[in-house]
Amino acid sequence: MKMHFETDDEYRAFCLEIKTRLSEKERRTIERTSLIPASVVMNKGGSPHVLLTKRTSNVATHRGEVSFPGGKCDESDKDALFTALRETEEEVGIPATDITILGEFDEYFSIWGFHVSTFVGSIPHPYPYKPNSLEIEACIEAPLSLFYEEKYYKMETYHFHGHEVPVFYYRFDGFEIWGLTARILTDFSRTILKGEMR
Repeated sequence: MKMHFETDDEYRAFCLEIKTRLSEKERRTIERTSLIPASVVMNKGGSPHVLLTKRTSNVATHRGEVSFPGGKCDESDKDALFTALRETEEEVGIPATDITILGEFDEYFSIWGFHVSTFVGSIPHPYPYKPNSLEIEACIEAPLSLFYEEKYYKMETYHFHGHEVPVFYYRFDGFEIWGLTARILTDFSRTILKGEMR
């Protein structure tokens, strides 16, 4: 896919192509999901970027790590997309009305025991984030090209439930992006942006 845009129309075409590819892809599913991140993209300086967050040391899990906005399902949430949008607003101050949903990506199982659903949306740029200071230390706009070109500085293989799982480590602007966040972005780049078969 084209990863640089001369006009807003080219970015809109990029988002439409992502939406089409997500709808046509056979999505990997897991029996239940309890953690719902939202992958939010934007047109920054003529190229696609993804919004990530650095978590504070006050949160219960993944302290100080870089992750997507998102969190656990509440019993009152009507579905996983509702959770993703609710958590995104609670964590970084982006209401659902400002997010154009492009589709749902694969589900994952994390080494921490979370079943994970992932959604992809687009927001305007620049955006006035309002991070929840108790949960979010920083908002990070990372270029998708980092993952598209697989510019990780290290890759390790973990053995998990009888499977070999690649763990990618990326660096951007002083932040380290690794674990499930890096895995999702690498998989998304390979299967949706590049159209590779697994």
